[in-house]
Amino acid sequence: MSLFVMSDQYPRFFSALRQTGHEVIPSDLISAFPPPEQRHADMQALRIKDRLFILKEAAGLRKKLAKAAPIIADSEAGSKYPDNILLNFLFLNNRLYGRIDRLDPAVKRFCEEEGIELRKISQGYARCSTLVVTETAAITADKGIFRALKDDGADVLLISQGNIELKGCDYGFIGGASGKTDDNTVVFFGNIAEHPDHDEIIKFITAHGLDIKILAPEQKLTDIGGIVKVLT
Repeated sequence: MSLFVMSDQYPRFFSALRQTGHEVIPSDLISAFPPPEQRHADMQALRIKDRLFILKEAAGLRKKLAKAAPIIADSEAGSKYPDNILLNFLFLNNRLYGRIDRLDPAVKRFCEEEGIELRKISQGYARCSTLVVTETAAITADKGIFRALKDDGADVLLISQGNIELKGCDYGFIGGASGKTDDNTVVFFGNIAEHPDHDEIIKFITAHGLDIKILAPEQKLTDIGGIVKVLT
């Protein structure tokens, strides 16, 4: 059983993840953020290796996770892009991808100490744009992320944009609509079968030896801000 942080804005998804046997705690509401992302876990917390980073503004989350000894972000998050993406970065194969110019200094110091390569890309929402399948495999609709990961030797499936619900926006992202709950299972928040690239997504995941679980299949595939693992 693992401990995860996720939004409880959608109670059906929240309870469905708990029913899989994992412990789940709700993310905070960051009122300074735009409404669609105020509860998104991937905007409030970032896990790199065995360390967890949390926004200054997520006071409730910091208190709940005090035993996990999280590193608190140095900077204050802004209300507008790209000042709101201090922790929305993609960690894959000992590299950190995203808008490095907006990376929180505490995360940057950790990466430098741990020998983690910082890879600058134009997509500021790098984490929520990407479903991490394995340490060397991922799924994304962002062409910049696709090219960067491919250049670094990863196996990447490029899917079409859209077809994922995110209230207040035209569409959401695949990373925010899914998550990896353990070494062998990918969960989707809503019915992945409605996505036009459903067959390719399922084949890609299973080809890498992972199982798939659809949480609340009666719901539309929804970007809830993903899940962030705290403890295993």
